[in-house]
Amino acid sequence: MKTTNKRADLTELRKQAEQVNFKSLINCCCREFNNWGRYEGIPKYDAALAEYMQSTGYTSFLRFDFTSAGIEVFVPLAYFSDSGVHSFFFPVVERNCETDVINVIDPKRFLELIAGFAKNSYPDVDPEITQGRLENSISNLRGYLFDFQENDQTANQPELSFIEAEQSLILGHSVHPLPKSREGFTETELAQYSPETRGQFQLHYFLIHPEYVTEKSSEKELTTVQLKRELLIHGDDQIKDSLNQYPDWTVVPVHPWEADHLLNLAEVKEMQSEGFLHSLGKSGPLFTATSSVRTVYNAESEWMYKFSLHVKITNSFRVNYPHELHRGYDASVLLKTPWGEGIKKDYPEINFITDPAFIIVSYKGQVIDGFSTSIRQNPFRAAAAKKNVGLVASLTQDGILGQTPRMLNLIEEAARRKNKPKEEVAPDWFSQYLKITIKPLVGIFNKYGLGGEYHQQNMLVEFDEDLFPSRLHFRDNQGYFFRQGKVEELYTFIPDYGIDSRSFIAEPRLINFHSYYLLVNHLLGIVSALGSNKLADEQTLISLIYDAYQAEAETDTTGLVAHLLHSTKLTIKCNLLTNLNNMDEASAPRTHPAIYKEFPNPLNKKVFSRELIKPKGKDVVFSRYFPKEDVEITIRPLDPDRDLEMLHEWFHREHALKIWKMNWPIRELESFYRTLLAGDVVNSYIGEANGVPTFNFEVYWACRDLLGGYYDALITDYGTHQFIAPVDPKLKYASPSTQSILDYVFAEPKVGKMVGEGSVDSMASIMNKAHVGFKIEKVIELPDKKANLNFCYREWYWAKFPAAKDFRNELASALSTGKV
Repeated sequence: MKTTNKRADLTELRKQAEQVNFKSLINCCCREFNNWGRYEGIPKYDAALAEYMQSTGYTSFLRFDFTSAGIEVFVPLAYFSDSGVHSFFFPVVERNCETDVINVIDPKRFLELIAGFAKNSYPDVDPEITQGRLENSISNLRGYLFDFQENDQTANQPELSFIEAEQSLILGHSVHPLPKSREGFTETELAQYSPETRGQFQLHYFLIHPEYVTEKSSEKELTTVQLKRELLIHGDDQIKDSLNQYPDWTVVPVHPWEADHLLNLAEVKEMQSEGFLHSLGKSGPLFTATSSVRTVYNAESEWMYKFSLHVKITNSFRVNYPHELHRGYDASVLLKTPWGEGIKKDYPEINFITDPAFIIVSYKGQVIDGFSTSIRQNPFRAAAAKKNVGLVASLTQDGILGQTPRMLNLIEEAARRKNKPKEEVAPDWFSQYLKITIKPLVGIFNKYGLGGEYHQQNMLVEFDEDLFPSRLHFRDNQGYFFRQGKVEELYTFIPDYGIDSRSFIAEPRLINFHSYYLLVNHLLGIVSALGSNKLADEQTLISLIYDAYQAEAETDTTGLVAHLLHSTKLTIKCNLLTNLNNMDEASAPRTHPAIYKEFPNPLNKKVFSRELIKPKGKDVVFSRYFPKEDVEITIRPLDPDRDLEMLHEWFHREHALKIWKMNWPIRELESFYRTLLAGDVVNSYIGEANGVPTFNFEVYWACRDLLGGYYDALITDYGTHQFIAPVDPKLKYASPSTQSILDYVFAEPKVGKMVGEGSVDSMASIMNKAHVGFKIEKVIELPDKKANLNFCYREWYWAKFPAAKDFRNELASALSTGKV
């Protein structure tokens, strides 16, 4: 494992903490907003930007458009991820669009700009609260990095025990804007109760009159009875005296921080004064925090305790609600029936860690939620405490303070054990991961109706001796959900199952849970980690996910697989917008107060044509001779350094002004192309007739284009825009150039049909498209024009030009095989 011995001072640690939070914030913006794009190359007609870029040595950036506020932001791009978790260089800068002054900005300034941009759609946005949480997150992370460094910690070993993995998540989730925000802890408490600092502490116990305690357990013995027995053995004399004095009262464990909170509540003080409650203080064995902070672990304890904690972690008080506690209990009971035994038999790859017991304290008819505790199985105790198993988030974390990331070390060690190259092992490792993930979870969803919040912190992966994934463990009492269509079936096992737990939800919503938590959050997080560490190509890995779901298509009867394979948009939770609107999504779980938005389905990349949208090089990719017109049409990708001035002149010609509407200043035109060509939606080409540049056309992936929102776009739809520059009819070569475009696009097997949206005012466009086989589907109202939505299939084109069916682009074939 590679590490660096350089020790950073507090200023440097603050800087690194700020950059970690900045990365998460930027990635949230990329996921939740559309005012950004990639920018490639050093501009020729933007002196201020060119000078800045040359001074940095970077040529690839993300550009955020805040021009409505007179600002644009440039983020140097270290790695662009198809799965959506990008990496950056620093610093980040903003440019004043009026003065061209470029200044370095920090994440607080970036958050201010994003909040201003968001306010148009979300008028309740208030950046001040989020600014405070951001500072809290940065400050906390600096402290964790200091502790990590001072204690010579590592977090990247290929083998980690359960608690080592839980406490290795120093940097937090890479797509949450406030990964380490914990409002309520003092600096001392932060060190004592945070998993990152590995603090150990005793639990605080209360003795409460049983009239005010509600508890359930699917085990043979109530947990509180076990606790009382242990305290009678190991507690001090005062505790033993209290227990003997009130033999029928209930022992209630509480997180020590929460105990102080409870003892200051008026209702708890009243219960004390009335003699219904006694604080026994801290006692018993030492526990330590897991990654959730409020769930605590002891390697010898039969149970983990998921406490209520009135600390705002990220944006929510972490409180257990009664229906969540019932949900965990109900699931534990169900998993002990033949229904649960069936899951174990059919899908041994998945282990469901249950919460078989809970405790609720009420007074005068009101739940005192600080006492509400879920009691979880601890399968990682005694000898199993050393098992190589840990939360998935520990695999996707970046390297810390110069250490290489765990994912890289794990794959390199797996490659060593298998005696194979890591580039060969990584896709095999991921394929094995999908075998223990997609097949069982889709099968369980179909046959048993169970879905869940399978995100990175709720899923634990267990490794075999070769460090390949062998089993998954799902935890989270509040994450057990069932398809509404399974109600009657589950009632046959447990009458009125889920009546207190709100466990049944509609299939479409549960499908959205699967697509967000398992696919976007979990699996794509692993894809990004493998890709950013140069272990595998992300599009290849995404194709493996697609294929794994495709393999389950025939047996899926719920629509889950079809949704994932064919939808162009998925629903995701917006952590940044939820924070900016100061929503505590845990405070009212019935309504789920969080913001959700549509997000381009990453699995669509399976049919993404790199050949059309991201062609390599700048040389000719197509050539065809048309004997009737005696013209050879060639096509090459547009090169801004070569073609910009020509295009600028073309777009100022009179016939371009009305339809093309790109008669911009050359600096603006250059910015447009350096952004467009860097993206994954559109590419632009130059067509030449007998070696003379004659036309420009764009190929776009319709499902990711504006047009895709105006009809039921398929992921195999590709469209084109065409501009013919010459005015002289003899030099236009309209038919050969248009045919060449269709030849070129339809030569790509990933293309199903071609689409177009020519203006209804452009008779030339209507006639040209009809000439090659396009048919008008309907008229649509685009933001800038009324347009004819046109479709064309290969067969329609070939019917018009039979010779095209047999035409093969011999030049492209020769180029691809290296023969020329």
